[in-house]
Amino acid sequence: MRKLVIFMGLFYLIQTYTNNPGITALPQSLYLKETLGLSATTIAQIGGIISVPWMIKPVWGFIVDTFPIFGFRTKSYLIICYSLASVVLLWLGSLEKYTGFILALGGVITSVCIATSDVVADRLMVTKGKALNQTSTLQSAQWTALCIGEALMFYLGGLLAKFTSLSIAFTVSAFVPLLGLLATLFFFKEDRINKDRYSPISSIKVSISTLWRAIKSRHFIAVVLFIAFLKFSPSPPLLFYFRDTLGFSEDFVGSLSAVGSIASAIGAIVFGVFSPKVSRRSLLNLIIGLSALSTFCFTFIYNPISAVLIQSVSSFFSMIAFIGVLEISARASPEGAEGTSFALLASISNLTLSFGEIFGGWLYDFKIPFALLTAISAAFTALCWFLIPILKLDKN
Repeated sequence: MRKLVIFMGLFYLIQTYTNNPGITALPQSLYLKETLGLSATTIAQIGGIISVPWMIKPVWGFIVDTFPIFGFRTKSYLIICYSLASVVLLWLGSLEKYTGFILALGGVITSVCIATSDVVADRLMVTKGKALNQTSTLQSAQWTALCIGEALMFYLGGLLAKFTSLSIAFTVSAFVPLLGLLATLFFFKEDRINKDRYSPISSIKVSISTLWRAIKSRHFIAVVLFIAFLKFSPSPPLLFYFRDTLGFSEDFVGSLSAVGSIASAIGAIVFGVFSPKVSRRSLLNLIIGLSALSTFCFTFIYNPISAVLIQSVSSFFSMIAFIGVLEISARASPEGAEGTSFALLASISNLTLSFGEIFGGWLYDFKIPFALLTAISAAFTALCWFLIPILKLDKN
């Protein structure tokens, strides 16, 4: 179990530094904004294009569930994904100037690699977690590692944005998937699938029928709706507000994100420790209210101290709510199609989040007041209250 927890943390740590959001996230956003002079809407659209592979994770999940490579469902995919991601990032690092198209192209290819590796890691989490009745522990390990990694990543991203070029940031990030490649090659053990018992056609039929049964269930549909409302909100473009209105420096914006990641990590740890002792209904009722309130509090950011305090509170409660939904998603994933079904729920989360960011950027470009945007975002979060009864949490 300890080794499994370590690998769960490592896989999520790698995706954090490589592409989700990646150590190049802040340097790239600032390059698009301040070097290329793009608007908030255009930057959000480029981000949406780069995140498309994360929105179609069920495709990668179906491939992983159905087609093992060289007799392995996990190891082979991780080796291929980490190798290709490193090559693409090194290519981006070799360039001196960038266009929106080049950044989008490189980002999409990297996203395909990391999103697929994420599906592989999540499939491992669901299958092992349900077998050991430890889904909450593994989820907590994944997101604690991700958030702790993000804290240092955002800080380093801020320093890279201020003191170096975007090409150097890409080169630095290329070494992260290489770490995952080495760990997979030398330390990850997996039993080879028995070829005599494996049939591609029957495997496809089983995956499709199992997934279809899950999609038709009311509980699965309820989880889908809950995730959609929780993640879709016209998120105000904080980068523009922090830089243009409040005048925060690049490294402070990176440090602020790092503080939020530390708070999220604490939230993930708190969830792992206390979630078995608290009913999901009580937990989510509390968190939805506090998340909506903390989102609205972004209106009152006026200096660095208030930014740190509000970012911390918002990140802490948002992470607890998010992992709570992910655990429900893991338990709703049927045996035989774990990768596909969990990836479907994660894709819905990514898709609605991206639409919310694009919508928020569009409203901001049309001079909608920042305070009104935060109020609308908080209202969408509060709508999740109406969906809790249909989740039937007490029965799960």
